[in-house]
Amino acid sequence: MLLDGRVALVTGASRGIGAAIARAFAAQGASLLLCARSEGVETLAAELTTAEHPVRAMRGNVSDPSFSRELIASARKEYGRVDVLVNNAGILRQGLIGMSSTDHMREMLDVNVLALMALTQYATRAMDRARSPSIVNLTSIAGTQGAEGLSVYAASKAAVVGYTLSSAKELAPKGIRVNAIAPGLIDTDMMRDVTAAWAERRLPLIRMGRVGTPEDVAGVAVFLASDLSRYVTGQVIGVDGGMTP
Repeated sequence: MLLDGRVALVTGASRGIGAAIARAFAAQGASLLLCARSEGVETLAAELTTAEHPVRAMRGNVSDPSFSRELIASARKEYGRVDVLVNNAGILRQGLIGMSSTDHMREMLDVNVLALMALTQYATRAMDRARSPSIVNLTSIAGTQGAEGLSVYAASKAAVVGYTLSSAKELAPKGIRVNAIAPGLIDTDMMRDVTAAWAERRLPLIRMGRVGTPEDVAGVAVFLASDLSRYVTGQVIGVDGGMTP
């Protein structure tokens, strides 16, 4: 199995892409620490845990620095290290320029950017004993190509791209790889947070002719977490079905 013996921390793991990544990692033999704000993360952990590969869950908000520190402390206590960090937690608030409240702007930047940066800092300290350490950040096609009606969300995800590219250069000498996945339209609750008209206008832009699934993204996450990508760092991989700008 590609992740046998690895310890992975996955944020935003109660549903959608995060849950699909957790399932894919468990199927490949990883021991997991999952976190999310909803109780669904505990249900998922109970579903995935085995005697050989334990899965633990913690409920909390990664935008709270004390919770992020607690996550890493728990990973160290339970497993001794973190091999893989998947920064998946994120939120989306649709809004045209001039119609996004300061509170919504701040919330998206706090969760999508600042929380990711803080958790990465804490996690790298727990990777001193890691086996082929890897960090996988979830950005978005909106962050690489832009999207009207999602300017703040797109800005937050563009920041994730910049942070990924920069941290990959900084952490490569320590043997820590950092890459990002940029999903297009994926069938998740987050996509359903945008208006139906907004999504329908974009369906014809998908060259493969279908909306993606969380499992489409999870397969790429397994690749980036495993030794199959041991010489890959500082990359942003689109999972968008050939979606055009």
